[in-house]
Amino acid sequence: MNVIGYVFSYKKEIEARETENRLQEEKIEFFCKKHGLNLLKIVIEPEESRPDYRPTLIKLLNEASRSKFSAIVVYKFEMLAEEEEIRKWIIEEFKKYRIQVYSVTETSFEIPIQESETKTRSIKMKVRDLPSLPEVVTRVTELVQNPKSSAADMGRVISHDSGLTSRVLRLVNSAYYGFPKQISSIQHAIMILGFTTIKGLVLSSSIFKIFSPKNNLVNTLDYKKFWKHSLLTAIASKKIHQKLFFEDDENIFSAAILHDIGKLILDQYDHNNYANVIAEAPDQIYINQVLNLEQKYCEVTHPSIGHTVAESWNLPKVLSDVIKYHHDPLQSEENKKITTIVYLGNYISQLVLNVGEFKMDVFDENVVEHMRLNEDDLLVIYRDIEEEATQIEDLESFFK
Repeated sequence: MNVIGYVFSYKKEIEARETENRLQEEKIEFFCKKHGLNLLKIVIEPEESRPDYRPTLIKLLNEASRSKFSAIVVYKFEMLAEEEEIRKWIIEEFKKYRIQVYSVTETSFEIPIQESETKTRSIKMKVRDLPSLPEVVTRVTELVQNPKSSAADMGRVISHDSGLTSRVLRLVNSAYYGFPKQISSIQHAIMILGFTTIKGLVLSSSIFKIFSPKNNLVNTLDYKKFWKHSLLTAIASKKIHQKLFFEDDENIFSAAILHDIGKLILDQYDHNNYANVIAEAPDQIYINQVLNLEQKYCEVTHPSIGHTVAESWNLPKVLSDVIKYHHDPLQSEENKKITTIVYLGNYISQLVLNVGEFKMDVFDENVVEHMRLNEDDLLVIYRDIEEEATQIEDLESFFK
C-alpha cells in the first residue's frame, strides 16, 4: 500500500517545532516499515502554517481525487486539527476518495491470517515425507515429564546417540558456561544444564538437523544467525519467566527455541518464493511486513506452516501453540502465558541481534500491558540478554 506521511507541530518556537517534526518523521517511518506500508514521502507543514491554516493539508485534500496513494499517516489524529469535529470531517473527506488516515499512536493493524488453502496443502504434501523425530527425542521428553527421572536415566538415553552426546558435551564445555575443568561425563553435563534445557536442546537439534541447509540451495536464510536467534530467544524467554514467576517451566525453553521452525520449512520447501521475502525484509523485525511478504510470495506464513508440521510430529500442544501464536500471543486460548513470554523473548532477541538498541515501539502495547510490564522492565531484560549474546558465539555448533 502506497502512503504519504503528514507532519504538523503546534509548537511556536522554531527549535522546538523542528525537533518535534523530526520525531514525528521517525515515528511515521518506523510505523510504515513495521506494517509493510510503502512510504512515498513525508510532507511537513511550513513555518507559515497555523492551526487554522494548513496549506499542505489543503493541497493533499485538493489532490485526493487523482492521488497515487491509498493512505495518509500522521503521528496523532490531532495533528490534522485541534477540534474533533474538524478532524472527523477531514478523515471523511479523504475516505470519499478511498484514502484512509492512520495514526502511529492510535491505529492498530491485525496480523494477516487469510492464507491460500491450495498453497498450504501444497507445502503440506511436500513435507508429509519428513522423517519421524528420532526415538531419543520421545524418550527425553518422557523423562522430563516423569518427576522420578534422574540425571542417570537421562544420561543413559542420550548416550545411545553418539552425535548428540558429543554435542551436549561440547555445549557444556563452551565458553558460555565457563567451567574451569573439562566435563567429560554426560550425566554431569545434564546436572549442570538442567532437564528442561536438555529437553529443548535435544528436540531443537534433532529438528534443525532435519532442516539443515541443502547443498544445492543458495543460502538466502542465514542459518547461523537463525540458530543464534533461536537460542537467544530461548535464553531470554527462560529469564523472563523466572523474573515474572520465580520458577522454571518445563516447556519454555523448548517452545522458545522452536518458535520459528516455519521459516526453515519455507526456506527448504518453497525456497525461491521465500528468497523474495528475505530480500525485501532482511532484518525480520517488522513482523507485519514479514507476514505480508510471506503471504504474498509463499501464500502461507511461517507460524501457520510451522504449526502444521509440529502437529504432524505430535509435539506437545503447548509447543505447537507457541509456534502458531508467537506473533499474536493473546489469541492463544490454552497457553497464553507461555506464548506471551516467548513473544517478548523473541522481540528482545531480535532487538539485540538485528537492531543493536532497545526500541519500545516494536512491542504490542496490549501484550505488554497483559503481562503488567513497563518500558523499564523490558529495558532491564534487554540489557541482560544483550550481555548474554556476546557469550554465545560458540554455541551455534551445537546445531550442526
